[in-house]
Amino acid sequence: MDIIREKGQRYSGTLAENLPFHLRRCSRRACATDMTRLLDRFSTEDRWVAGSMAVTMGGIITGALRGEPRAFGTTAFGVIGLLLIGWRVTRSLRLGWLLVAGLIAGVLELWADWLHVVYFQSLVYTDYFGFRVLASPSYMPVGWWLTVVQFGYLGLRVAENRSFWFAVVLVTGAGLLLPPWYEELAFRAGAWYYRPGQLMVGHTPVWIIFTYGGCSFAIATLALVFYRPRAWGRAALAGLFTAASLMFSSVFWYSILGRS
Repeated sequence: MDIIREKGQRYSGTLAENLPFHLRRCSRRACATDMTRLLDRFSTEDRWVAGSMAVTMGGIITGALRGEPRAFGTTAFGVIGLLLIGWRVTRSLRLGWLLVAGLIAGVLELWADWLHVVYFQSLVYTDYFGFRVLASPSYMPVGWWLTVVQFGYLGLRVAENRSFWFAVVLVTGAGLLLPPWYEELAFRAGAWYYRPGQLMVGHTPVWIIFTYGGCSFAIATLALVFYRPRAWGRAALAGLFTAASLMFSSVFWYSILGRS
């Protein structure tokens, strides 16, 4: 940017470059302090969960680039193992609670998959990672398990500093943005695809986008409503209701937008 000097003269460069040396040094020091404060807000627990999200993204992107469907299974089992190690290391009650809720939701979600594979015949899996569970690949319950943990954690963490509804809207928005790239990567990896004849965005049915939004809304809301440290019964109920919400959301949106 140009900065005006006396008598209308100008010289170019960034504002920081044109500050006196002692002010430049203070500015850099202030930036470093702000960055340190920002990093200090990230607890060890945060780093484990953020790391699990990064590994998840890296694994499925690698699978898509290599056309390797088994990358989805390897990533799912690897990430849930990472989260379990993180829970043991941090002794986090919040992470432990979410692991219980996510496990129950992930197992019961198999029935929603069964409906779309067998009954509606809208979804086709092309690789089962060794064996199938009902109509799903062996890793699918684990995939939903870690999804509930990651999205639930995001909602709980954000709600510490912002309002309940801000956290819910943020997680729901993330859920709505997830399918167009995640489902596209699954298609390119050869992990699964949706039958033609449905309203699509790329290779992703529109009903799936809204389904993910509904699922994310349920995960965040139920985590925020039910979470209490060491309340394992409440964690089980949250997992049960989350699975029911996954089923309802997928059937509801498919019945409206998925039938040709």
